[in-house]
Amino acid sequence: MRTIIILFTLFAIPIIFFSCSDSPIKSAATYDKDLVESKKITLPIDENMFYLSKRIFQYEENNREYLFFGNFEKGTYEIILFDINQENVYKKIPLSKEGPNGVPAIAGCKPFDGSNKFIAFQNNLSRISIINGEGNVLKRYSTNPGDERFIRCHDGSSYSSKPAFIKDSILYFSSSVQKPNIKYYEWVNVPMFSSLDLRTGEINQPQINYPPIFEKNVKNLAGGDEFGYNYNYEEDFLVCSFYGYDSLMVVNKMRDVRWYDGKSRYLKSIRPKLAEAGNLIQTVTGFRENPLYTHVLYDKYRNVYYRFVELPYELQDDESPFEEPKGREFSVIVFDRNFQIIGETKFPGGKYFYKMSFVGRDGLYISENNLANPEFDEDKLVFACFKLEDIKGKDE
Repeated sequence: MRTIIILFTLFAIPIIFFSCSDSPIKSAATYDKDLVESKKITLPIDENMFYLSKRIFQYEENNREYLFFGNFEKGTYEIILFDINQENVYKKIPLSKEGPNGVPAIAGCKPFDGSNKFIAFQNNLSRISIINGEGNVLKRYSTNPGDERFIRCHDGSSYSSKPAFIKDSILYFSSSVQKPNIKYYEWVNVPMFSSLDLRTGEINQPQINYPPIFEKNVKNLAGGDEFGYNYNYEEDFLVCSFYGYDSLMVVNKMRDVRWYDGKSRYLKSIRPKLAEAGNLIQTVTGFRENPLYTHVLYDKYRNVYYRFVELPYELQDDESPFEEPKGREFSVIVFDRNFQIIGETKFPGGKYFYKMSFVGRDGLYISENNLANPEFDEDKLVFACFKLEDIKGKDE
């Protein structure tokens, strides 16, 4: 049997600690809805495919529903497209690491135009590439603007819910500008996103800066700026979920910022506190055990938003902090189109791997490829599909 230990380097793990308030943010939540499993889908895996992917995205083409699966971790270096309704492989697109169509060091990748074009983020090369349906490179863009900035892309990943989006031929993606010894009060001047004009190749940084939400009791800050996001094309809303903050940050028309109460009913109020880098083991252990707000997914079919919450957890004696905790519980908060909480569903540990989740026509799909799941099968991709049900008046 193939086995996996998911290791994260220091650069892959935001160094975040949290301070808790005794007075949780007042919520107007109604909790009228619950996520209820409606069905499962099973997608086949062969010996050249790996059962976990940091890049899965749903898309539609010719009135059919597909799942993009980046098979870059192990086995064949390729893009795999699954037909969700038929539950089979629709197409495989082999990629090259060298030569004129080489796209090595893919950090993120997602559909750009159905099965015709894909966008790949190559962080180590400071490059973004457009690939066609045959695996050929159509165009390359540099993400190094040539001045004192060095822009590192963080997008094209479903693992941390960072799907780059295109608006008026401009590609927007979250990024970090490498700047040593940044002080807590300087974060308000640091852009959260960068933009790439796909027509000219020009790199810019929209004035969507980090909010003043970080604790200020340290001098040199490291990490703690991590967030997931999703974009609502219909209403031009960019919705950001900071890992250590209750509220949702909503940017309207890439200009106006508003905050909405997004607190889980299972947690006290938390606020991010950025700390100086210290003992790596202690840092990573804290990351594995402390509560986190992570993914935010927009459901265009039901016009709601899902926010994932990692609940407090204590690592077992036989668990390494460098492994993804298999027994950690999580919940999913559901927001309506006005960003009011209408439900929150708690999920058990040891069954689901929520970092492989996507929204489809029939509901919210969450992976069951958790190594602790008694029904785990490395030769299958299994997703449970959850639909919203009205539970108004039902006792918890």
